[in-house]
Amino acid sequence: MTMIKTIIPHNPGPGPTLVALCEILKIAKTIDTLVDWDEKQCKLSPGTRIVAMLLNIFSGRTPLYRVEDFFKGQDLPNLFGVGVKSSDFNDDALARALDKLIEKGPKKVISTVMLNAIAIEKIDISHLHADTTSVSVYGEYDIQEEGFIDIVRGFSKDYRNDLKQLKIGLGVNQEGIPVIGEPLSGNKDDKTWNFDFIKSLSSCIGEEVDLKSITYVADSALITEKNLKELKDMFFISRFPATFKLEKQLVELAFKKDNWQDIGKISDSKKAAEYRYQTFIRTIKDNKYYFVVVHSSNLDKRKQKTIDKNIDKLYKNLEKEVKALSKREFACIKDAEAEFSLFEKKHNNPFYLLIHEVIEITRAKKRQGKGRPPKDYVPEKETIYQIKCSIGDLDLDQKQKAIDKASCFVLITNHFNKAPVDILKEYKNQNSVEASFRFLKNPVFLNEIFMKKPSRIEALTYVMLLALFLYQVLQRRVRNALAKEGTYLVVQGGVKTTKPTGNRILELLNPINTAIVVNTDDTIERFLSGKQEEEVTSLLRLIGLKPEIYTMVRPDPFFRRE
Repeated sequence: MTMIKTIIPHNPGPGPTLVALCEILKIAKTIDTLVDWDEKQCKLSPGTRIVAMLLNIFSGRTPLYRVEDFFKGQDLPNLFGVGVKSSDFNDDALARALDKLIEKGPKKVISTVMLNAIAIEKIDISHLHADTTSVSVYGEYDIQEEGFIDIVRGFSKDYRNDLKQLKIGLGVNQEGIPVIGEPLSGNKDDKTWNFDFIKSLSSCIGEEVDLKSITYVADSALITEKNLKELKDMFFISRFPATFKLEKQLVELAFKKDNWQDIGKISDSKKAAEYRYQTFIRTIKDNKYYFVVVHSSNLDKRKQKTIDKNIDKLYKNLEKEVKALSKREFACIKDAEAEFSLFEKKHNNPFYLLIHEVIEITRAKKRQGKGRPPKDYVPEKETIYQIKCSIGDLDLDQKQKAIDKASCFVLITNHFNKAPVDILKEYKNQNSVEASFRFLKNPVFLNEIFMKKPSRIEALTYVMLLALFLYQVLQRRVRNALAKEGTYLVVQGGVKTTKPTGNRILELLNPINTAIVVNTDDTIERFLSGKQEEEVTSLLRLIGLKPEIYTMVRPDPFFRRE
């Protein structure tokens, strides 16, 4: 009987799960196929080192020079294969892996990796939701490299105008899974980015996917005459910006026609808004577009405050002007009435009615000349006219109309065969890209950027996008499995959910423990420790994996197995 020599407790957490997903999605294999590297000169492939960076990102992300320390406590034979050491992930080795991406073009490499994985997972990319966000960075970042992003000041969506920044442009599907993304210079504006992004789609995904099968969804920054021209060969949905006079005209026309069609709620939330709509077809630069004027029952609180503030400002201004008008004198009623007509026209508004009357005042005429008047002096009389004006009560009906109009937004599309309710739902799905930005901006995943070279910062950002992709695939797999089984997952706090977030799933994976057993004959075995096996098996089944991923030893460090 073999006697146990040593038992080494180990907490692999989500590591083996993430590595197994990377294998299924062929992340390392695809990278190794696309970049140039010499197998004889490299102990570990660039793809393997990129996977190591992904594991580090999901474990709190440390700067490159400390990733080696992170892997000192990991079961490397289980994760990467026999013979792999933590020193294989030193900062120089990881930086060289980033340089391999840079040489081949990280956007093309990572886009190909994600598109291949999308095909493996059979992910629907019929709709592409696009937007940008800013990421503030600390330090000077004075180095500039031709052909790469500039770390500079620009409009900060983090409200950190005191810091330099880079921006990230991202296109995700309806579930928030990245299809294409890119780091941008800190001063890149959204209108220009949309134009460049649309033009680059054909080179990044056009070979794999027919662009005519994709509907591009973006916020109002998309809509410029230049961008509309570029979008003529693909479907799009966007919010029509108020910078076009047509936007206000369509809202006014909708209330004039008053032919609203009810949609109701498009969300299961108790506080979800109810919607109604009207549709119009109009032409911009000789091209016809389909417009959907949407009214929401929930007015944005900021808009409500703006309406109240503007009405209050209007009243105070009217008070000031009315006071000044009442002091003016006129020689006849006709002149006073003419002046009030001009005043009323200038201050015409839907909220306050101006009420007036012209009053006649007889008074002593001011004596001409100097000195005291004689004893028999009788002052000459004169008649003047003044305008007595008052401000009526606030017209609550007109205020409600203003609120109703402020509760409207206009959507524009060239997809004439799409139902208005589907157009609205797709636009509202734009929050899927916002959820992805929350991942990228989470300090747990993206802390201070320690590298100074823009090219490596750019390459590392693409690795972050790949981490986001992996995160969303993990979330999608569990949600789909729960929906198929008609069951739920109990997450932290004992909460039952059918739609757990990726963070909640990672929290369930974090406590997984194994025991590495070294026998007296130097054989090594691995076991899931404690009473976790049934619980772990159930969770891994939802992901599409088996418990063996935590106890296996990989025969080699290269991800080449099919």
